Amino acid sequence: MFRKLMTSGVAALAILALAGGAAEAKTKVVIGELDWLGSRAIEQVLNQVMTEYLDADVSTIAASQEALYESMNKGDGSVDVVADVWSDHLPAQMKNYVIPGSAETIIFNKTPYEGTEGIFIPKYVADEYGVKSLADLAKPEIAKLFDSDGNGLGELWAGAAGWESTNQTQVRAKSYGFDKTMELTTLDQAVELALLKDAYASKKPIAFYYWTPEWIFAAYELVKLEEPAFTGYTTEGAKGTERYNANGCYTFYQPGERNDWLEASDIKCSQPPTRVYVAHSKELAGRDPKIAQFLTQVKLSTDDVSKWILAMEVDGKPVEQVAKEWIDANKPKIENEWLAGVR
Repeated sequence: MFRKLMTSGVAALAILALAGGAAEAKTKVVIGELDWLGSRAIEQVLNQVMTEYLDADVSTIAASQEALYESMNKGDGSVDVVADVWSDHLPAQMKNYVIPGSAETIIFNKTPYEGTEGIFIPKYVADEYGVKSLADLAKPEIAKLFDSDGNGLGELWAGAAGWESTNQTQVRAKSYGFDKTMELTTLDQAVELALLKDAYASKKPIAFYYWTPEWIFAAYELVKLEEPAFTGYTTEGAKGTERYNANGCYTFYQPGERNDWLEASDIKCSQPPTRVYVAHSKELAGRDPKIAQFLTQVKLSTDDVSKWILAMEVDGKPVEQVAKEWIDANKPKIENEWLAGVR
């Protein structure tokens, strides 16, 4: 009898130990890696916060963007989070997985940060010469400021060869009329950044396409040339989205869409900011509501992401160090805003 009681007691203790171990099991969270520095920084910040504050077991996996969103939609735990979703560049994924009436299997944080694109000049050029708008580049006396080789045309970096944005800049040049006064260049990005550094050091005029967030906006004072307000995309591909307007100001076709893409395209307004989100799968929300709540409450800023890129790209800091230093300096924000009601 005593032996039976002892055996039962041992079994009970074993069951309690197993139950305790199950209760303490960490939630596994898989972050899908994207291949640009801004995303890598955001991924690492989320990784460290979930590990430190929410006792999560975080890992990462690299794949194409399409595969990452498909995996989140499946909800099998192979990918739980994508940290830097440029939503306006992903119409198919938005229609299939995100917006009301879709599968609604991917959930965004409440407050996105904004990514912008446009033509920029140094602030000292705007201040000294009064260059404010993109249409100013169609004025010969303004274009002459950016003429570095004496051929009578100013230079403007349109982007690298093969970029969609390079074609959009070409359309803008036609639409605003500075195709007659400015020469569009397609140098490698690294070469253009070296030219920017030299121009800034000697306070010379320079004009170029770029986007935020990026490290140059943390390193230099730059001004985006003004354009009329965006009133809508006009092409078939935009139908069904909130930014479609048959009479809008933004008509753009890719060279692969039609042979007369340049003649048929017309851009006479700014490109609207792209809303950039942290996304997680609906399945993760069911598996660990607290981690999901944290992910919906994350609030990033374009300035912070630009500074993280600067620290990695220019200062050579490892992404893990950049994330830890920012977290250590922003604990009140993380604990009182990102983790409000979670811990």
